[in-house]
Amino acid sequence: MFVREHSEQTGAEREIRRRISASGAITFAEFMEVALYHPDGYYPNRGRIGAGGDYYTSPVAHPAFGALVCVQLESMWRLLGCPDPFWVVEAGAGDGVLAEDIADYARSQFPRLSEAARYVAVDRVALGIDLRGMGKFEWVRSTGLPVSGVVGCVLSNELLDAMPVHRFEFKSGRPHEVYVETGADGALVERLDEPSTPAISERISCTSMLMRDGSRGEVNAGISSWVADAAAALERGFVLTIDYGYEREELYSEERGQGTLQTYYRHTEGASPYQRVGRQDMTAHVDFTALIEEGRQVGLRPVFLTTQGEFLSSLGYARMEEALREHGLAPAKYRSNVRAMRRLIEADGLGKFKVLVQEKDSGIRRASDLVPSPEVVSRLGAPLATDVHLPIS
Repeated sequence: MFVREHSEQTGAEREIRRRISASGAITFAEFMEVALYHPDGYYPNRGRIGAGGDYYTSPVAHPAFGALVCVQLESMWRLLGCPDPFWVVEAGAGDGVLAEDIADYARSQFPRLSEAARYVAVDRVALGIDLRGMGKFEWVRSTGLPVSGVVGCVLSNELLDAMPVHRFEFKSGRPHEVYVETGADGALVERLDEPSTPAISERISCTSMLMRDGSRGEVNAGISSWVADAAAALERGFVLTIDYGYEREELYSEERGQGTLQTYYRHTEGASPYQRVGRQDMTAHVDFTALIEEGRQVGLRPVFLTTQGEFLSSLGYARMEEALREHGLAPAKYRSNVRAMRRLIEADGLGKFKVLVQEKDSGIRRASDLVPSPEVVSRLGAPLATDVHLPIS
């Protein structure tokens, strides 16, 4: 049983309890959906990024992240024949920091790309911030991708890890799904029952892992519809996915025998998803094998899967760090920017995130086609952290 830290229930928790009272136990996926996305759930009202929030992401660590993504977009634009317009559709755009950093860097470093680019930020709880009067920018509030005919790139950063997941536990040698109900004392508790979706057995059936009784894991069934939406939106171009996760054999391994579900509250990893319902973040690692497999079925060919550290390095990270010296910064400000930039590539931190690029009718022949030329890299400047990025002590 779990003790709640707050005596007052959020609207999200009340809705969860109402559903259980009306229909009985609900899947963990339904519980997670309501806890995170109900109008009085975590993301619409309490999801905060940065030093004063519950978690931070690469875009708020340092604008070099958005700048290097912009370098990749410029390479994609050239490979597609410099189309005008060149659409960048960011799914899960959140507070718009990544969009702003990409646009700022394009204006300063790649003026032709800046003129051609049209940026569409999609988020189910988009804040709609005015991004310094960006004239070619549009916010769209949607749970899917309500666009089509895109020649360009569909981009997401830490979107898929926040999708609701089905949880399972092995019992008597086979997977049982985790359901959520109320106990005799009114606390939210779990029980195991038959799976509500065949996706659970399908995803784990090809792993070589011997799942012992008591082993747990998660399955993101929403990946299928997400990939189908991305492929349908894209006429010609790329899907760029950045997130934390593993390929399937590693995701469902003995090392992760209790699954990867994590909760975050004020930068602290919690112990239970049933505490602070609607007040804390919940995430689960992404199955990149599923992304690749589902993509192939809808016409998305994988170009490469790598780590964020390797990805940013291939785009000119070293040159960008070197270019910091050209600003003539005071020593303390210079060191703080360097430290922040290095967070992006640290092998035991943000640098271990995965980056997947898939393509559709792009004409690309090899992964190296997406690497910027030495001439482009040699001209890269370095952006500086602003008040929207994470303060560094």
